[in-house]
Amino acid sequence: MVQAYVLAQMQVVDSLNNEPIPFTHIRVIKTKSTVLTNSEGYFSLDTLRSTDDTILISSLGYESKKYAVQQLYASSRIALSPKEQQFDVVAIQQDKGKLKLRKLGLTKKPRKLLPDYGVNAYNGMIQAVYIPNAHSMLGVLKHVNVYLTDNGIPNAHFRVHIYDVSLLEIKPDKELTTTNIVVSGAKGNEWVQVDLSKERITVGENGCFVGIEWFAAENSKNYQDTLIYKTLIINDTTEKDTLISEIKRGNGIVLGARYEAYSLSKNKIWYSVPFNDKWMKWSEYKAKTQYNIPDSLMMYYYEQLEEVNPSLHVPCVNITATFTKGKSEGNDMDAENRQFNQLEKVKENLSLYPQSTVVELFNSLIQAFQNDDVIYALKYLCVFKNDELEMFINYLEEHKNITGKYFSEAERKHLIERFHFILDHLKEDSLSQIDSQHFELKVNNHIYNLYYFEGKWKIYPINIHS
Repeated sequence: MVQAYVLAQMQVVDSLNNEPIPFTHIRVIKTKSTVLTNSEGYFSLDTLRSTDDTILISSLGYESKKYAVQQLYASSRIALSPKEQQFDVVAIQQDKGKLKLRKLGLTKKPRKLLPDYGVNAYNGMIQAVYIPNAHSMLGVLKHVNVYLTDNGIPNAHFRVHIYDVSLLEIKPDKELTTTNIVVSGAKGNEWVQVDLSKERITVGENGCFVGIEWFAAENSKNYQDTLIYKTLIINDTTEKDTLISEIKRGNGIVLGARYEAYSLSKNKIWYSVPFNDKWMKWSEYKAKTQYNIPDSLMMYYYEQLEEVNPSLHVPCVNITATFTKGKSEGNDMDAENRQFNQLEKVKENLSLYPQSTVVELFNSLIQAFQNDDVIYALKYLCVFKNDELEMFINYLEEHKNITGKYFSEAERKHLIERFHFILDHLKEDSLSQIDSQHFELKVNNHIYNLYYFEGKWKIYPINIHS
């Protein structure tokens, strides 16, 4: 018996107003293949290969649905129900007369003199760019600003996502956007401003991630098809001169980008593919997809990157947010406890010892004790009560005068092993918030007190080696 081949075309629409939902994700469960609807919500389904399969339909701002393929024959439309928007309570009081608009992120345009000044991605892939909060105080997001080059298809659509920053490391966490925000540019070489004021998103003290989801333009061609030759006429004969050409580098938008050193930007760029909740860092993504490096060699690859310190493309993406005028509030510890510079003339070095996340804090503690920078660790990576720091340093100075070292080799080794153990057993639910700045970190039945203020994590070190 010959089975009929049908390429069924269907449209995904909003159940309330029948408006098409553009760029909805469709996944065929058994084959794990994915497809996106177009800008009018249409997609085609190969019924010959999928009659006994199930599809999952998902779009931001709507309830996901599963359908057996056979169910879809009865209608050419699939309706998704909008999710009820539930905004988190904004824990920030802003007086309109005392607000200031500020931009965070990369505000400069790309340098077009460089041969490769943009970044692109595959259809449906999300690239999340870290936007640090230099003000270390809560703000309210107003706009996202994205620079589009003319090196791709600047009027192609893209979707904007906003993510919170994980407390444990610089990594995208909870999605903060609640609606389907699809926009496009015009001619390229322009900033495109996306209004997100209705989303009522709070920008945390540690910043946020802006996710750009790529969509291939419906009229896009392979980049080879956009090669343009200059025409010369010699002795009435038309010839093609290949010295001048123009190549479009993507089937969708190409974001403008600037170079930053790997050590400064290694945590700024993350990738995610459709129907996969896992985020991959740029270096991990490149290693696995471009260089095909197996997991057993990944750490060696990272070590080589750290040593060579190449430059990475960082997309020209920034946000506009409102902040209360004036300085951010200090931490709830006594101010005298933070006058560490009176004890030792040690300057802060956040590039060597970063502490913007819990993971960075413990890695910096390990690095500081390996380098015997004990005073730095106590001064900048720890927090104390009352006169504990002065007493602690007096004790260590006496110990150093007698033995030549602040800690014995056994004590130093034990502390480093303890920090490694904490890192190896960290989980997202390990950290619980006590108040606005005080957190408890529970690892293997041990509780560690952490404090977060002015964009930095610190640890209360008493009993840390127990």
